[in-house]
Amino acid sequence: MRLSRLFVDSPLTVEQEIVLPQESTHYLLNVLRLRVGAPITVFNGQGGEYAARLIAAAKKAAQLQVIEYKAIERESALPLGLVQAISRPEHFNDTIQKAVELGVQRIVPVLTERSPPLDKSKISKREQQWRKIIISACEQCGRNRLPELYEVLPLSAWLAEPQQSNSTRNVLQTHNSQSTTHNPQSTIHNSQLIHNSQSTTHNSELIHNSEFTIHNSQLELVLSPSGKSRLPEAVKQKSAVTVLTGAEGGLSETEIQQAIQAGYLDICFGPRILRTETAAVAVLAVCQTLWGDLR
Repeated sequence: MRLSRLFVDSPLTVEQEIVLPQESTHYLLNVLRLRVGAPITVFNGQGGEYAARLIAAAKKAAQLQVIEYKAIERESALPLGLVQAISRPEHFNDTIQKAVELGVQRIVPVLTERSPPLDKSKISKREQQWRKIIISACEQCGRNRLPELYEVLPLSAWLAEPQQSNSTRNVLQTHNSQSTTHNPQSTIHNSQLIHNSQSTTHNSELIHNSEFTIHNSQLELVLSPSGKSRLPEAVKQKSAVTVLTGAEGGLSETEIQQAIQAGYLDICFGPRILRTETAAVAVLAVCQTLWGDLR
């Protein structure tokens, strides 16, 4: 039987006893209906997971005991990023959830010409909601590292920054920065994984395809109905892939051209027009099939 998983935003050590906040307590006792003695898996987003047991079940504060550390990772070897235009809340939330399940390591919400109006006073609330979706998706799919969530910014600002700068700025805290695990090496953040993959690309040879040329092994894709290329099946080795997709109605032609000038490859993803919440998920799944862990 599969054990329930719970994210704990604090340092974890074997034999530690944890008093859970009220929200987590409600989830364990009233949603999952666990009782004292029930086993559960906990993780703090920094890598690895812990076997734990419910040892107390008060109405407002359940208590767990950490039993054993397990150095289990379910991250894809392909550093995969999603630059997603902000769409209607229900569509954007679905996109984030599925992207996490498909192994995305960083999510960049961007404002585009066709994004719905976003009240600046509510951005922080939306970002907190996205963080909860990321955590919930990791609990469900078994990931032990939380993807990076970037601050909302205009697409033009994202494209104007060099890729190396983009990978280090505007990152929101998706977990407690003080959290550590039993394994010292597990404190490496996803951003470092991306940096490492990029730092090795200068030795890569030029990879040629009949339709385009890719320098190094960093691939940036922008979806466009008039795209000149298809997903490059001939290119087998990628160290990192970033996918840019639009909101309802897609990206404008001006935005697509800006992305191309910034180094993105415009691709046509089949003959049918996909909804915003479908397009990103479909492309990410294909990228993981070609170069990641869905092979």
